[in-house]
Amino acid sequence: MVMRNILLATTAITAVALSAQSAQAQIVVSLGGYTEFFGAYYDDDSSARTSREFALETEIVVRADGKADNGLLYGAKVELQNSTGGTSPSGVGTDEASVYLGGTWGRIELGDFDGAADTLAIYAPLVGIEQIDGDAYRFLENTPGTGPRAGFALGGIPNGSLVQAPDSGDATKVMYLTPRFAGIQGGVSYATQSGNEAQSVVGFKTAGGYKDFWEFGANYTGEFSGFSIAAGATGSTATGQDLGTIGGPQLEDFFAWQAGGQIGFGGFKVGGGYIDADDYNAVSGVPSTSGDSSVWHVGVTYTAGPFAVGLTYADAEGFKSGPEFDATGVVPGTYATSYKTYGGGVAYTLAPGFTVAGDVMYVDEDLRNTDAVTGATTNASNEGIVAVLSTRLDF
Repeated sequence: MVMRNILLATTAITAVALSAQSAQAQIVVSLGGYTEFFGAYYDDDSSARTSREFALETEIVVRADGKADNGLLYGAKVELQNSTGGTSPSGVGTDEASVYLGGTWGRIELGDFDGAADTLAIYAPLVGIEQIDGDAYRFLENTPGTGPRAGFALGGIPNGSLVQAPDSGDATKVMYLTPRFAGIQGGVSYATQSGNEAQSVVGFKTAGGYKDFWEFGANYTGEFSGFSIAAGATGSTATGQDLGTIGGPQLEDFFAWQAGGQIGFGGFKVGGGYIDADDYNAVSGVPSTSGDSSVWHVGVTYTAGPFAVGLTYADAEGFKSGPEFDATGVVPGTYATSYKTYGGGVAYTLAPGFTVAGDVMYVDEDLRNTDAVTGATTNASNEGIVAVLSTRLDF
């Protein structure tokens, strides 16, 4: 009897295991990613700067994609990326992670990832390290602690991007994308809180950053008589919250939009875009941080086989340094009256998946700081240049 029970139990366990394997057989798990090495020389008007630096960015991407018998597409994606080490050893953490459902009706995605304003934006063509929207800026950005530049990231990209409307980044969200029909695709995403990811839950729903962050947009892609065409428009809006402490200075609500397009023929592509960032990062009651900010940009690229070259230019006005407090607890009133950046880049594919690229970027910015208490205004300017060489292996 005992042997019979053991045999029956073993048979049941085996059946369950085989059933589970059968259920999982429709899911395909894949592993990929990239490793990118940067070597840079940079210089600007700020003192005490390091002029040479190396950096390494590595990302491992795990995907699980399945298809049910009824045609439902489903799966998950997890991106693991090395973090900035600073004075501590570099660690590895989750960059993005999400699950999705899809079908002829479109796609629903839930998790930590870029929203609709980022996903659907069309802007100038870029190559290699991506010039005005690339990694070169990380070597120029620095935030002096005193003087008229205090609280402002010199060389920092306005509003987080020169080519896209302000968005919620990788904040935890839900997104719906329509299927592409006649070349057109649209979508919308919603995040309860900006800057909030993974298992983090905001305790005070009225303090810090933005809440109810909506992103939306649509784009079109197509080809006619040898020409490629892409055009799109996106927008974002959110409700500002108290900064630092409840009842303190508060971010203003904003509504921002972006529009852009590209046209290509042969190996050439040309395009550009415009952003109206409204009162993004403006602080209520601090006039020096209020008012519209805007960016326009253009670019052209040429690709011939494994070789690509590109030129870009961007011009921004009136953008803010961000909602940060200084040592006295007062929101700094630093903003840029003018920000111009020029970029050129090349890329060459040495072997499948292995690319060598280089960028040269120049930044010219004028800054104004208005003290939130005294109203005194000081002005400063900064010019900087950075040259970056990189290797990238996609696998």
